[in-house]
Amino acid sequence: MGDFNHGHIQWTSLQSTGREDQEFLNLVQDSFLSQHVLEATRGENVLDIVLSSQKEFVDNVKICEPLGCSDHNQIHFIIKVKGERNRKIRYRKFFTKEDIRT
Repeated sequence: MGDFNHGHIQWTSLQSTGREDQEFLNLVQDSFLSQHVLEATRGENVLDIVLSSQKEFVDNVKICEPLGCSDHNQIHFIIKVKGERNRKIRYRKFFTKEDIRT
């Protein structure tokens, strides 16, 4: 996610007009990445983008008003990745159930 400044890429048709923009688009496609922002983030351009290795990892992308004095719109989205939870096994002694008389 970030401001990649490739404003001449048409993400819906996967076409571009500039050489650097085309190189970046080729890199994204060759890396099998999905780009999730389809609305303008600064003026008429999609400069700020969200890339993921799997399309279903990102959901509910919304473009919102700029924050503070920024000239870029905010991007709100949900990351849908489940992490594995590392569970520790703890052993406890319950002294109330043991015969501790001597």
